[in-house]
Amino acid sequence: MTRDVADAVASIARSKGRIVASAKGEYRTWISPNGAEIWLHYPKREQAEAKPFDPIDDLQGMTVFQRGASAVVMRIQHTMSWENPLDGVCIADLPALRGNARGMPFVFEQVGFGLDPAPCPFTARVQLCGLGHRVWAYATEADLLRALPSNRLISRGAIAAMEPDEVDDVGLIYRTKPGALWLVTGVILKSIKLRNALAGGDYYWLLVETDRGDIDIVVNPNEIDGDISTGHTVQAVVSMVGRVLDRLEDA
Repeated sequence: MTRDVADAVASIARSKGRIVASAKGEYRTWISPNGAEIWLHYPKREQAEAKPFDPIDDLQGMTVFQRGASAVVMRIQHTMSWENPLDGVCIADLPALRGNARGMPFVFEQVGFGLDPAPCPFTARVQLCGLGHRVWAYATEADLLRALPSNRLISRGAIAAMEPDEVDDVGLIYRTKPGALWLVTGVILKSIKLRNALAGGDYYWLLVETDRGDIDIVVNPNEIDGDISTGHTVQAVVSMVGRVLDRLEDA
């Protein structure tokens, strides 16, 4: 984190105008004009704690997200959190939209995890945003398949769960919840350069078509190898974050 970003996060932390309350604590949030979001986590403290609240010292976590265009229907089977009850993942069954593939286990970090007390399982529309560690782009699928190393050899449209040691050639940028590191391969439907209001630099938002649904991906230009024009084939290593848009009536 650069000093400018750290100062901006501190400003968000101290703000009382962007608080989202939950039974488990509160979030302090920031949303940019481009739809980038930061959610800072402040779990509820024990009554016995006499120490005054400090927005910097009491910060227990942070979720980064980008509003986009994806809306994937999936069956959320379980949720899981660790020490911080405002921070957790959804474990879902993600269906295939094409071919005869079965549903696959799918894990993503949930935006506003502490705000959703409803029990599992349930069916929902979810916006998925991959925070890009690294992106490779190719003009055609044939170019992609010729270039891929064996540890990332999956067909266009496929996604695959990864462990950090499986992509040790990629410098991971974002902290990733267990199970939420994914390899995404697909076709670029949209590619837009945006401005980072915190750090002052540019970043790209991509909408990528996969066999499991469209996925939003955001990535620093320095982590892109190739031409990310619309219609090109892309592969990305991402930390997957999702927002439950709405719950659907189960059939």
